[in-house]
Amino acid sequence: PSGKWPVVIFSHGMGCNRYAYSKICYDLCSEGFIVASVEHRDGSACHSKFYNNGSMEEIEHLQMEASNDEYSVRNEQANQRAKEVIRCLQLVKNLNEGI
Repeated sequence: PSGKWPVVIFSHGMGCNRYAYSKICYDLCSEGFIVASVEHRDGSACHSKFYNNGSMEEIEHLQMEASNDEYSVRNEQANQRAKEVIRCLQLVKNLNEGI
């Protein structure tokens, strides 16, 4: 009745990518949700490719080394992921406003 559609910003898990969750996103869409699925570029995806100025780029899956401080690495990833989700939300809001 309000003319508005509910929106879900979907963030994939560590070691996966947005495609791994396509069934969940599809099911949400079939229930009337608009789904914007983020593919994180922090190395947490098992594979990630994107176009940059017309050429395909790939982000390698980040492999933790014994010498890595896992807390620091994961904290940095979590912060980047949060920024990417916020950016996605802003893009969806801009689309809604016709910007």
